[in-house]
Amino acid sequence: MVSALSLLLERARTVWKRLWAEYAPFELKDILKARGYRWNDGSDGRPKAWFIDRPPEEVEEEIRFLCSEIYQRKVDITVRSVEAGDRFTNRV
Repeated sequence: MVSALSLLLERARTVWKRLWAEYAPFELKDILKARGYRWNDGSDGRPKAWFIDRPPEEVEEEIRFLCSEIYQRKVDITVRSVEAGDRFTNRV
């Protein structure tokens, strides 16, 4: 039996991926918000775009969602690694 704490620690140590929905059509912003995307205004040096953090095993599914539901075509999605310390702070 695995303890809840060990599961939390394992999840925290996982390097997640940040997907950027750059140049997403404005009229689809509500779909992105409903899915959990957050807006970055670009003032911190990162892209002026919608973004979401996903565990590695969910990245391909998220890319498929963006290509089919948001862009409605095959596009290159910017994906960056993000560690737990970066996911929960405002640092660049």
